[in-house]
Amino acid sequence: MTFRHKAFTLIELLVVIAIIAILAAMLLPSLARAKSKAQQVKCTSNLKQLNLAHFMYVADFGRSVPYSQGDSLWIAKLMEYQAKVNLIRYCPSAPEPFKRINRNPLNPDYGTADETWIWRTNADNGYQGSYAYNGWLYYDLDFDKDKVYTREAAITAPTLTPFVGDAMWVDAWPEATDAPARNLYLGDGPAGGLSRYTIARHGGTNARTAPRNVPAGQPLPGSINLACSDGHVELVRLEKLWGFYWHKNYVPPATRPK
Repeated sequence: MTFRHKAFTLIELLVVIAIIAILAAMLLPSLARAKSKAQQVKCTSNLKQLNLAHFMYVADFGRSVPYSQGDSLWIAKLMEYQAKVNLIRYCPSAPEPFKRINRNPLNPDYGTADETWIWRTNADNGYQGSYAYNGWLYYDLDFDKDKVYTREAAITAPTLTPFVGDAMWVDAWPEATDAPARNLYLGDGPAGGLSRYTIARHGGTNARTAPRNVPAGQPLPGSINLACSDGHVELVRLEKLWGFYWHKNYVPPATRPK
């Protein structure tokens, strides 16, 4: 006796494919959100470790890292206190060094929302990272000295004084009058202030597809992780960055600049 196996008809096959497509469409956004959240949590952990290294450095020297340090960099100083665990320099939402493809047309060394910056030196191939140091913490700045936190004791609001956070360049000197970057993927390196931090790296946004042109005055989507001088790390909406005390004479504006 011969048995004949019934094959799928074309219509049945199309129905199965359609069901799979519907299930994928339902699941993929949830998986993407879970991945984004996991990256943000790992980034928080990195910043906590950098914060701890900073505390140890300050305890040893009685001040923060210097600005005038030749080819070296603030992150190189702190790595000495973290057993040179290089991966804490990189937010997982940005590619690791060997994946750099230089998406920033303004400067190939600038980072982006999803790519590390690179600081070149004469000594080696340079340093790479995902975070910017609050430049007003360099104790030996030779400009705007009245704004500099020369000693830890000068920080009167440590819970609101940023130390380091997600950014597209090495450091920044934020002012209350700084306008945000219009391009939340590239940030604005030449401006030098808060616009270096205004990249939509976290907070429910996809770093790679961050908005490229936000009209002046429109709410800024996305968030960054920010480590403060008291040791805590928080996820901060880009809109709220102007509410922190970035330097000694900083006064938060009533409304953020457009």
